[in-house]
Amino acid sequence: MPNLFRAFAQSAHGNAARTALRDDGRNRTYTDLHGEARQAGRALLAMGIGKGDRVAIWAVNHAEWVIAALGIQAVGAVLVLIGTRLKGAEASDILQRSGACALFMDASVAGYNLPDSIAGYELPELRQRIEFGSGWRAFMATGDAVSEEALDQNIAAITADDTADIIFTSGTTGKPKGVPMTHAQSLTACAQQQACVTQFIAGETFAVFYPFAHNAGYRAGWQAGLLNGARIIPVRDYNPGAILDLIERERVAVLPMVPTLFQSLLDDPSLPHRDLSSLRFAGTGAATIPVQLITRMRTELGSCLVSTGYGLTEAAGSVSNTRPGDSDEVIATTTGLPLDNLEVRILDAEHREVPAGTPGEIAVRGFQVMRGYYQDAEASAKAFTRDGFLLTGDVGLFTPQGHLRITDRLKDMYLCGGFNCYPAEIEAILRGNEAVAEVAVVGMDDDRLEQVGRAFITARPGYRLTEAAMIAWSRDHMANYKVPRSVVVVDALPLNGTGKVDKVQLRNWSQA
Repeated sequence: MPNLFRAFAQSAHGNAARTALRDDGRNRTYTDLHGEARQAGRALLAMGIGKGDRVAIWAVNHAEWVIAALGIQAVGAVLVLIGTRLKGAEASDILQRSGACALFMDASVAGYNLPDSIAGYELPELRQRIEFGSGWRAFMATGDAVSEEALDQNIAAITADDTADIIFTSGTTGKPKGVPMTHAQSLTACAQQQACVTQFIAGETFAVFYPFAHNAGYRAGWQAGLLNGARIIPVRDYNPGAILDLIERERVAVLPMVPTLFQSLLDDPSLPHRDLSSLRFAGTGAATIPVQLITRMRTELGSCLVSTGYGLTEAAGSVSNTRPGDSDEVIATTTGLPLDNLEVRILDAEHREVPAGTPGEIAVRGFQVMRGYYQDAEASAKAFTRDGFLLTGDVGLFTPQGHLRITDRLKDMYLCGGFNCYPAEIEAILRGNEAVAEVAVVGMDDDRLEQVGRAFITARPGYRLTEAAMIAWSRDHMANYKVPRSVVVVDALPLNGTGKVDKVQLRNWSQA
């Protein structure tokens, strides 16, 4: 099995004249993109970066993100992904924990200055910082000092079992955990994406809406697309009108997005007058989706194939997915069948398999499942059963037809606008406010974002807390999707019989 860059090079050779990437009005053929990726790899070698070094990217979706990532893969370095919704403290924590020696970043995102936000943090291993835009051309030029032969030697030295990337996913302890994936695991996940889900047709247009820093935008996004000859368009504008314009103008065929974005398209008054006949595949994902939404997507968005699925970072982003021919009800109420290369079981509290139709914890085993968390033996040991099944922390069941249905979420995780939110992590950040004594966060249903956070907080003696002040403080200290949409100041948090915060009672308070 080749490494990721060799696999991309093979695709580039087979699709040489096709457009690989279109961004800001510029088309790059596969030959163009391959050449720029090699130049980025040579530039990294000129900086002294090679096999095993961790290199982070913190930027919005754009062409240079892809080129930098391919260059990182070409030298055998490990790509570390950082979401642009994260604040300086969160990004610095990932840089510290990964030991990243170099960082590619945008100058700012939505008015938030990325370089300034990490300026005050100790990052002793971070030797190089390259800003996309102002520093990109100079970075690429440094590659002229390294020969093509030297790069080829590095590419040849990368094995399928070498680590390709690390994505940090928050856990119930409140501390981010790194999920490493090898080149072989990534290639396997991309192959499963092609065989079971998207089934790319070479030359068709794939609009990548999911952030590149997440599995859906990276591994199942541009990477899977490029390995199968697709024409990638990075998307940064989520306005419904702009999305519809893009579909029409660029003849978009593949369109994975969160349910809320599809709902906004369907509600746009200009929809009946749009030509959406190019759409072939619309992918979405959530625990439950209204059947009516699936029906409307299939009938009003160019009669396209609609698919939904379930995954997690620890399984390279994908565990199960619906298949062509599934009914609207199956697509809306289940996450489909397990991928062909994965075993999925439903377990009870003692990790024994339960009968079909009985809910329990979803556990998964297979080649594309992580081997363990990055430099965290304790968390890794807790994550697996004795026979090697990854405990997902999600509750589900199998229908009589074998489809996986998500029924609940262990450990209180909730989805806000398609992003995983872990209360323990948010609570840990909120405790950083000197006025906060105790805090508990729960997810509440929301018509637009699926769920949003509600924080219950007690104040330290001598301090006064208000909802508005806490929300404003939160916006400065955490990604927007993590920010609680409401804050309730209470005298004390309810406790259960073991002395732990009773979140069931908190949800009952919210619903009263």
